Amino acid sequence: MPSLLGAAPGWLPSYFAGATAAALRAGIAGQTIPGLGGEILEGWRVSETATALDYDPRAASTPVYRQANIKPLRLQLGAQHWASPEIEGRWCVRPGDVVLNKLAPVRAAFVSPAAKRHPVDGNTLIVRDLTRAEAAWFALCLNHSGYERLLLLDSGVLDRVGMKALAALRVPPVPPEMDGLSARLRDALDEQTLASEAMHHVRTEANGLTSAAPTTTRPLRSGAFFARDAVTHESWLPTATALRAEQTSLAEDLGWVAIAELASWEDRTRLTCASEGARALRLRDVGEDLFVAPTDDAKEDLVPSRTLARPLVPGEVLLSTLGSSFRTAYVDDDVPQNTFPADGWVRVRFRETPAAWALLLSTDALRSQAARLVVGSVQQFVPPEALRSLRVPVPPREVRDRWQRAVERHHAQRRSQDRQWAALVSEMAAVFEAAHRPFADTHPRAKEAIQ
Repeated sequence: MPSLLGAAPGWLPSYFAGATAAALRAGIAGQTIPGLGGEILEGWRVSETATALDYDPRAASTPVYRQANIKPLRLQLGAQHWASPEIEGRWCVRPGDVVLNKLAPVRAAFVSPAAKRHPVDGNTLIVRDLTRAEAAWFALCLNHSGYERLLLLDSGVLDRVGMKALAALRVPPVPPEMDGLSARLRDALDEQTLASEAMHHVRTEANGLTSAAPTTTRPLRSGAFFARDAVTHESWLPTATALRAEQTSLAEDLGWVAIAELASWEDRTRLTCASEGARALRLRDVGEDLFVAPTDDAKEDLVPSRTLARPLVPGEVLLSTLGSSFRTAYVDDDVPQNTFPADGWVRVRFRETPAAWALLLSTDALRSQAARLVVGSVQQFVPPEALRSLRVPVPPREVRDRWQRAVERHHAQRRSQDRQWAALVSEMAAVFEAAHRPFADTHPRAKEAIQ
């Protein structure tokens, strides 16, 4: 106990119970980041406001890793991060860095060689100059609730990680297993990054094919004239009328067709009784890459009542009715069984190359169309039937075949990589638990798992 009192940075009772106490005990024989020869850096703190003291004109156009891009052990990249780095500086990530966000909840990511060397923003810290095994071990520990509390308990009203608190943090000596695990972590992150980048290039090509369509709406407050055919009894709203006029122009001038001509629409009967093990696919479960990942409903015991009756079927395409954040999904052959789409999805069955059509429907031009189909006082959701009017270009069959193969290849890689990632994280968690088990007391809260 005296050693624990000496190791604690304060006298708060929270330091001496549960996972926080276990982290303190485990770190007594360990070292700090500076003690290992590492360095702690703050992110790029600049402003886009011309009158601000820290104004930098490059801030408006430079891709930046922000707090939202930092997930446990890995960076989650957005479309802007695939661009080549535009600036250089000590706040740009390098292979082997650990980046963590300052505001709770704390997440720490290991930077692999395939990550583009963009800067991190000022709400992020960088740990640099550790060996690969040390960096991976620190990232693993920082994602644990015990170490998070050590960083935040003395931070005041705002839960925020300070450079002094991070520099004073001690973690146990690096287990020998981390040498091999850190190499696997680096390779796994590189494979994930390269697969995502390949998918990004396909999406960019599809976006280029739809670039002839406008993605921003013109202002209508000052008035506008439209052809008589654009005014229908379905909706006389100015935005709806403007969209119909635009879709008519796309059809007549560019040969775009309504997806109702390309696909059949599944019925929207709702599930009445969910079987054991059933999972729901919600709108938030699908990202930019059209991928239907296995859902984890551990915190949501019941499948929502507003769920479609039939489980996902390979080859179908899902369209979101959330027009303010329109997205699409392609259901591949290895989709998890017994997964039912929430009724925020519309199920569409294309006659051929469904993944290619899903790719086109995920482009900026189609999102612009969907955003103008929203109705209601909230102006967020699109009536399912209205999605039939979305207009898409018709690329040559060889292009669609190539896109189909690219999307299917990406989905197969994602499933394989997700399985490998789950196994790797499980092994790293076991090593973490083994290193901290001698320091955990008998209270169950001391055995909290990695986030």
